[in-house]
Amino acid sequence: MKKYDAAIIGAGPGGYVAAIRLAGLGVKTVIAEKAEVGGTCLNTGCIPTKTLIKNAEIIREVKQAAKRGLRIAEPEVDMRATMEMKDKVVSGLAGGVKSLLKANGVDLIKGEAELLSENKLSVAGEEIAFDNLIIATGSTNFMPPIPGLDGEGIMTSTEMLDLDHVPERLVIIGGGVIGCEMATVFSNFGSKATIVEMLPSLLPSMDKDVSEVLRKNLRLSGVKALTDCRVTEVSGGPGGYKLKIAGSAGGASEIEADCVLVSVGRRPNVAGLQRLNLSLEENYIKVNERMQTGIKGVYAVGDVTGKLQLAHVASAQGIVAAENIAGRHSTMSYDVVPSCVYTIPEIGAVGMTEARARDACEEIVVGKFPMAACGKALAMGFSLGFTKLIADKKSGRILGCHIIGPNATEIIGEAAAVMQSGGTLRDISRTIHAHPTVGETLMEAAHLALGEPIHVLRGL
Repeated sequence: MKKYDAAIIGAGPGGYVAAIRLAGLGVKTVIAEKAEVGGTCLNTGCIPTKTLIKNAEIIREVKQAAKRGLRIAEPEVDMRATMEMKDKVVSGLAGGVKSLLKANGVDLIKGEAELLSENKLSVAGEEIAFDNLIIATGSTNFMPPIPGLDGEGIMTSTEMLDLDHVPERLVIIGGGVIGCEMATVFSNFGSKATIVEMLPSLLPSMDKDVSEVLRKNLRLSGVKALTDCRVTEVSGGPGGYKLKIAGSAGGASEIEADCVLVSVGRRPNVAGLQRLNLSLEENYIKVNERMQTGIKGVYAVGDVTGKLQLAHVASAQGIVAAENIAGRHSTMSYDVVPSCVYTIPEIGAVGMTEARARDACEEIVVGKFPMAACGKALAMGFSLGFTKLIADKKSGRILGCHIIGPNATEIIGEAAAVMQSGGTLRDISRTIHAHPTVGETLMEAAHLALGEPIHVLRGL
């Protein structure tokens, strides 16, 4: 039986990052993974969807080319070649993770881990003893209890990423991040896409202004969004589906589809952990700010903790857990966590929404600079969108930032860095930003919030 200082179950962005950090701190580590290294993010989530989004962006650019004085033939989507390209990207990155683990001296064992006790597990027929354990088992797609949703051919995002054709009519149940990104991809690929969302807006957790502009942009791509509606029944099969829809006003309708995608959230993978008698909250593993569970020497990171289901949060949690195992005092904070949505254009957000800030603070100021006034955004063909900064009026401290526009997912990092250091509107307004860039909309939004607008009229 081999003995390790630390064992990790799950080699996703939480698990493998924790393993690398542990190794760097001199902790002898083993990691077990039953599927593919990289977890959902790398294999069936973040990375593969972004490769498809890039293809969608190219198609959009080609279709817009005539408006820019360019004559380009109508694009045609080869789904088999598209998926091969996606698989190549995923394979290359997965190989890179394996190389990193090996180079850092982490033992990787392929197989499903079975916990035998608080200090022992079995994987691939081998028993392993350990002093510390990190549970990084992630989550899986959730299928709501809708009649007919267990029928043949109903898809989650996992199956959608292996489609060999573009469906003519696509209905997406759920208007969250995955639903909106998939609608973006397949509407540009040529599908007639419809989103059914039971809450009043798309991306319900996002700032209301962002949701409204996203809906307009999706409509321009041919996506129909039905909000305040829910699917009550699904019938049919791969040859054609019928979905019964109920609206908030009591009305009912029916939609036909060739493909149905379910994207209503994810549930934690906690099967096989019963021997530990872990404390759970709504089926998620309860952890403190050091990522410790209620059992000494047992930690949990990533989606299984029920905090924020984001790959970069899982990685940050993994580092915190690793450092505590190595004897350092490290804590996790969720106050400044950027989130990104890869629609066209992109969305980047960090901190409080305007509604939350108004509820939580005595008085706030808001600066909202339109992309229509940004030279770089207009040159790129994007006029819908904005950059919004929300700040405490008295101190000027940034409370939140919300961007919908080109390169928003890259720009949001600047706002996060300012917020992490306790920065203010004045800090951003006095930072010289390059021109022309989309990033300078942060500076313009800060000027607006301070009552000193430059490139828009006062009061707009």
